[in-house]
Amino acid sequence: MKDLKKVIDLTCWLAIFFLLLPVGVTRAQVLKTSVKDLTKESTAVLYGKCSKIKCEWNENRSIIYTYVTIEPEEYIKGNLGAEAVVAVPGGRVDDIIYEVSEMPFFTEGEEVVAFIWTNTSGKNLVTGGFQGKMKIKKDKLTGKRMVEDIGTMDDAEVQHQAPGQVKKAQRMELEDFVGKLKGYMKH
Repeated sequence: MKDLKKVIDLTCWLAIFFLLLPVGVTRAQVLKTSVKDLTKESTAVLYGKCSKIKCEWNENRSIIYTYVTIEPEEYIKGNLGAEAVVAVPGGRVDDIIYEVSEMPFFTEGEEVVAFIWTNTSGKNLVTGGFQGKMKIKKDKLTGKRMVEDIGTMDDAEVQHQAPGQVKKAQRMELEDFVGKLKGYMKH
């Protein structure tokens, strides 16, 4: 009888302990990937304008995808045609929102650099989650187009970054950025 009481007491204490644990937002862990690796791992790399965004269920209604149509200005690697349609897990259909952490968010009309890989079923996906989509914005002073939030350019930068260190958002002129990506494909 004493043993049963101990088990019950221990169970109650464990239940109380877990109930009192702070509840916070959890996020998936994404491996930090260099731009060089994003380029190598992608089927296609392009820059262009997001012309259409549409959310819909997959065939068995188990996941919502946001389908982003990008009109390429230039393909840096590969070619997906006059319009590249990219499937991003997550989105909203009617009153149902399906969120997938670490996925990029696209808006109609924005200019982007997109790193895309094609899976075995032929679906185009963004390489490296949010890391595989970079905004292009016009610099207010120079008028030149700049690629925003480019992260790290090569493996050496990733390896020498201290754990937990957050790098400042980097920018680079679109023309220079494209040149870097083309250089990665030669090696």
